[in-house]
Order: sequence, then structure tokens, then C-alpha cells
Amino acid sequence: MLSGMKQEEVRSIGSLPVLQVIGYKNSGKTTLCCKLIAALTAKGVRVGSAKRDAHTFELDDAGTDSSKHLASGAVETVLTSKTATRMMRESETSLDQIAEQMKERVDLLLAEGFKTAPYPKIALLRDQNDMESLLRQASNIKLFLSWQDSLVLEGIQWQRENGYAEIPIIFMNNETTVLQHSISLALSLLSQK
Repeated sequence: MLSGMKQEEVRSIGSLPVLQVIGYKNSGKTTLCCKLIAALTAKGVRVGSAKRDAHTFELDDAGTDSSKHLASGAVETVLTSKTATRMMRESETSLDQIAEQMKERVDLLLAEGFKTAPYPKIALLRDQNDMESLLRQASNIKLFLSWQDSLVLEGIQWQRENGYAEIPIIFMNNETTVLQHSISLALSLLSQK
């Protein structure tokens, strides 16, 4: 069911497929992303990741050289060593821009959050209100993962009654099934690039 997506339903930057994981606070987004990254990496997929933070954060610890560069007016600074590189910018970056920057280095971008971006999504649900709210806020949801077993049937019925295309809903009680469906969706995006 998941691999039958039409080409127009798959949005990517150049040849970089993007899969989003969305949901509200404490719905399990980061846990799912980490498991997906590990599983896809084990299959030889080079996975990039992006995380949308709903809050503000400091780019670097106060007093470091890179924080001094930013405080002096640098628009962007890069900190690099033999083992790592970190880019810091004093502005918001869209998911499209992140994908554009990563497209030559990764096979798939897994994005946590960015609800309003247009890419295919896995949505995590804590309750029925989450489903209704996410369907209003987000487009291109391909899979729901629910923490409530009753929501599986109720959610499908609610989708039908409210004119939404039926989106599969998987109960989160079986980690193997959840990962299989999530990996299947990610791999279907790779096969369509």
C-alpha cells in the first residue's frame, strides 16, 4: 500500500528524497527517527537528518571563538576539525534549503518536525485530537502511528466520515511492525528518485 505512491506525491530536492516525522511533544518522534536512521543505515542508506526546534537555542557556548564571530556580526560561521564540522547561522533555515545543502552527501533526508513542509510524512498520534489537528496543519501524510489501539479503527472511520483519503494507521504496540512500515515508506521514496 505504501509503495504505490504516485510520482507527484513524492517531493524531493533534485534527487534527494525527504521523509518527515511529525507529531506533537512527547509523541515519540525522536525515538522513531533514531530507530529509522539505524535501520536504514544498516541497509546501506546514507541518511541525513534535520530537526525543527519549536524553541530558540544558542548557536554555541558563550565565550567560544565561534560565538565571538557571531556576536561580532558574522552571518554564518563554520567550526571544523579533523573529525567534525558544525555550521552556525543566525537565521532560520527552511527544510528545502537544508535538503539542497545535503543532496550530494546523503541518499535520504529524515526530517523531524517541519509540519507545514510538503514532503511525505509519518505522523505520530497520542489521541484522536492529534489526528484531526495534524490533518488540518500538514499535507502529504502517508502513515499514522498511534499510541492508542482504539484509534486505529476510529481514525479510519473518522477519515472516511470527514472526506479524507484513507491513511493507514498502525498501532505502536509492535515495534517490528512499526519499523517495517516506516522503512517501507522510506525505501519507496528512494526507489522513486
